[in-house]
Amino acid sequence: MSTRTPLLCLVVATVALIAAGSASHAELPPGPRPSTSASDSDLAPANPVRVSRVDSDPATYSACAAPSVLKLHGVDDSRDLASLASCAPGDGWARIADHEQTVALRCAAAGRPIDVARVLEGALPLDPATSAHVHAVFRAGQTLGRHADVFGLVGDSLTVDANFVRPFGPGAGHVVLPAEVQRLLPLGRFAADSFTLPRAAKVGARATWPLAPRGFRQGSPLEEMVAAQSPAYAVVLYGPNDALWRTDSLELLTRGFDSALTAIVDALEARGIVPILTTIPKHMREHGWPDCAGSPTGGGNERFNVQTAVLSADVADLACRRHLPLIDLRWSLEPLLDHGVGPDGVHLSVHPAGGGVLDASGLECGYNVRNLVTLRELGRVVDAAAW
Repeated sequence: MSTRTPLLCLVVATVALIAAGSASHAELPPGPRPSTSASDSDLAPANPVRVSRVDSDPATYSACAAPSVLKLHGVDDSRDLASLASCAPGDGWARIADHEQTVALRCAAAGRPIDVARVLEGALPLDPATSAHVHAVFRAGQTLGRHADVFGLVGDSLTVDANFVRPFGPGAGHVVLPAEVQRLLPLGRFAADSFTLPRAAKVGARATWPLAPRGFRQGSPLEEMVAAQSPAYAVVLYGPNDALWRTDSLELLTRGFDSALTAIVDALEARGIVPILTTIPKHMREHGWPDCAGSPTGGGNERFNVQTAVLSADVADLACRRHLPLIDLRWSLEPLLDHGVGPDGVHLSVHPAGGGVLDASGLECGYNVRNLVTLRELGRVVDAAAW
């Protein structure tokens, strides 16, 4: 496989210098939940607060001002394990799961007014340093033969799922695109098979998986994807499985995840591929786990929800540090029934007609929203790469 070239090293270093100066018959719950709030002391994260980068504008969402990190302060948004001391049946987190998860399969009938502009806020703008970095990596990739009209997909079961972007391939699924939505998406700028190509993704995978060789004298899943497709961009989502990996130390969990995700970024950039990171959907009530852990280091859904929130914030932090495009999926899913999560508490909900329905009813469902914000962010990235 290709390794980091002197040209890429030179370009990336130059940019860095510039930047430095799823069914139930229960009734659907009524309307959207009122937003909840808490004092700053109640919301203190388990890890140190990130210092805004000098080129990030606090008035404009970007990877350095991700709204899911700065604006979500509900009962199910804590990043502090101390909040688990109050875990009990019927608490704030449990009430959401009690009332919404059982009917999440019927997300399209939730009747919640969806503000398309609010959903699209998760397709974060690229600040000047990120635009410059995207352009530099893209240009280096062109010298390596990367295809400007192809994107790769890297992740776990949320990326394996056929509802994720596949419906937009030729004859691959039912698509409903209102004119005001279609004009925002770069569908015609990608090769038709880009939406249906094999993915470097696996059910149950953690962030260490795509770089691990499949076997003796075999390449890694990421290397295989690059060799077969030579994409110019790669959308990456890990974290749901990583958040369940260990419960003995949140610090060690976060450090290991950050190291693995950083390695993916390094591997993609070394091959001239622009990484596009994605924040993590909330962990809701996964069957087989108790809501409340039976011990300080035991596993439980509320603990996994906290750990997922911490790792999601780390994704945003990494995107900020490395000047990378960020899809704030967590923010876009927030207003949806059960936060866009399906009946199993882990995977996203989807419209009965599939993930290609991007009208008002479709955007009440998780995969449909993920498709919208992913495609919108791809459009932003293509624009930055081409200037």
